[in-house]
Amino acid sequence: MEILQTKLSKNILYKFLFLKHFYKFIFLHKPLCERYKDNTLKIFGLYICRSCLLLYTGFFLSLIFCILSVKSVHLNKYFYLWFSGLLLTTAMSYPPVYYKFSRLTKDFIRLYDGIFLASAFVLCFKIHWELGFLSIFAFIFVKNLYNLKRKGDACTGCPRLSEGTTCEGYILQKEALLKIDEEYSDIMTKQLLKKGRTKFYD
Repeated sequence: MEILQTKLSKNILYKFLFLKHFYKFIFLHKPLCERYKDNTLKIFGLYICRSCLLLYTGFFLSLIFCILSVKSVHLNKYFYLWFSGLLLTTAMSYPPVYYKFSRLTKDFIRLYDGIFLASAFVLCFKIHWELGFLSIFAFIFVKNLYNLKRKGDACTGCPRLSEGTTCEGYILQKEALLKIDEEYSDIMTKQLLKKGRTKFYD
């Protein structure tokens, strides 16, 4: 039991240190290098994926608006106009197509992705709960299909790979990980010294 508690406390300690030193990178999906500088935003010290920020912003705003305002669904011209927009943004988000757009266009696509995705879920559930769950499964299927079409590793084709050094896109992350290990080692060493389990030899 004591061994289990010790392992648990060590695990909690390491996770705490990870959040303490690495929290600013947990919403980052690309290296912090020149190649991907336009893909990341820095907000209050946090490095955030630009596309994800826009997608989730559109999603939650649309979700709140649709839940509060949509009482019933009618198959009129507005519904078909919305459905056309959903198909358009889905097609433009297809990775081989999406990669061809400028950064600004990608921003609008991701924002509209979030808006149409949330509204699709709400409208489908408003029509019938079975259709709502079907829309979720359809989203998961399309998402997995699109993931297969995404480019491989973010560093594929980068000339820095052959240099054998840490890329500038990961220097800050590397420094944070070193701080985690150093602080963890210091804390564990002090605990062992306190218990008299560690000796230093000349």
